[in-house]
Amino acid sequence: MCPKIVALTGSPGTGKSTLAALLNEQGFHVVTVERVAQQVNALTQHHGLNEIDTAKLMTWAWNGTEVCIVDGHLSHHCSIDAVIVLRCNPSILRTRLSKRSGYDLKKIESNVEWELLGGVWSELLELHPNVNAIEIDTSVQQINLESVLEFLSNPDTNESVENLIQDSIDWISI
Repeated sequence: MCPKIVALTGSPGTGKSTLAALLNEQGFHVVTVERVAQQVNALTQHHGLNEIDTAKLMTWAWNGTEVCIVDGHLSHHCSIDAVIVLRCNPSILRTRLSKRSGYDLKKIESNVEWELLGGVWSELLELHPNVNAIEIDTSVQQINLESVLEFLSNPDTNESVENLIQDSIDWISI
């Protein structure tokens, strides 16, 4: 059975928006996690920055009949049926983030550290250990759209978060 809600997650700078645009071009319904947050009143402003109450994201429901891709580094906090995790080598990620406006050194290092430690995986293991997942390294190669489309059409042939985490990318030991 095809998933109804798929989280497209990963550290900032790993290519989520790029993949979301490609999936949108393929006809998938794509919504940002910010939009989801607005719909469940989970978005607030604090010192001029948007903050999302991640606990409220679980209350969001997709009523469409097609697959919905939720794009954003907090998308895995939604109630989901599957997850696409994008990863990027921390040194490459640091370079990508340093080119973004609004990213000071502290914000860059915080995001690089999160990627280095595989922070998304620890949250997924706690929130959704049994959902099917795919991990994609976006460090140097273009995203293999075919593998993503195959995952979306046959997610049950993939491993759950609980099983895939054992073989996930470990930047510390590389």
